[in-house]
Amino acid sequence: MDITQLQYFKMIAETGSLTKAAKLLHISQPAMSTMLRKFEEELHVELFDRSPNRIHLNQTGELALVHVNHILRSVEQMQADLLSAAQQNLTLSIAFCDPGVRWFCVPRFSLAHPEIQVKDDLYEGGEAARLLTERVYDLTVTPEPVSGDHIQSVSFLRDQVYLSVPADSPLLGRESISLRDIPAQPLLYPQIGGYFLAQMEKVIAEDNLPITLIKNNYNITQYMIRTTNFLATISTLSMDLRNDGTHRALIPMSDPELNVVYHISFLKSNREKVGNFLKWGKSTLVAPS
Repeated sequence: MDITQLQYFKMIAETGSLTKAAKLLHISQPAMSTMLRKFEEELHVELFDRSPNRIHLNQTGELALVHVNHILRSVEQMQADLLSAAQQNLTLSIAFCDPGVRWFCVPRFSLAHPEIQVKDDLYEGGEAARLLTERVYDLTVTPEPVSGDHIQSVSFLRDQVYLSVPADSPLLGRESISLRDIPAQPLLYPQIGGYFLAQMEKVIAEDNLPITLIKNNYNITQYMIRTTNFLATISTLSMDLRNDGTHRALIPMSDPELNVVYHISFLKSNREKVGNFLKWGKSTLVAPS
């Protein structure tokens, strides 16, 4: 007995005709008759009362139809559940701690795996473990490993902040510079949040540095970088999205707070689902050991 037999039986019962059922199912009437005979033989009962031009379900057939409808509905539900699960496996939700690594990863991974829909977002604070445990996200990209017996973290990408200085700046020519060594002046930063902004604000506040962060939306900040002599910052992973113009140079920043090795963290039980991202990261990017 198979699903096809159940479907054919249901069609015969609903049409009351082998000929009509065969036509609707695009098979021959003799093939339909053979199928029905074998189906009844397997069940060891007759399911229809037959007349010259029509067949009717008998009492046993009506009971069989109840069970067949239940089985077919269960099969349809199984198919729907499996399709939903398959679609879930083609969706990957990722929380990034900083816009730079987000901008770097999402388009590159999507290009490598166009079949996977990426749902990406920023998160702040120490919420990564909870976000993973509660399955809010499949992956988090964090500035440090995430603790938890049920969580695995692997080193991923190195990122560093650079100071963008105009050609007439007295800072030009330095091999590196600390945030703590910048003289009093404005410093442009797009109002996009993230790990590096939080680190800079923390250092400026704790060390009482004479730096004024000028935060605007991304487009305004970009325009001001190209048209003013204000200092600005940029990270390695966000460089391909920025155009600082030809009148600027980039100086590496030596502050440990502004140098980071990102980590990918995920539930150990979810490793299969995040496997494509892990493989992509390992084979495509240079991560520290």
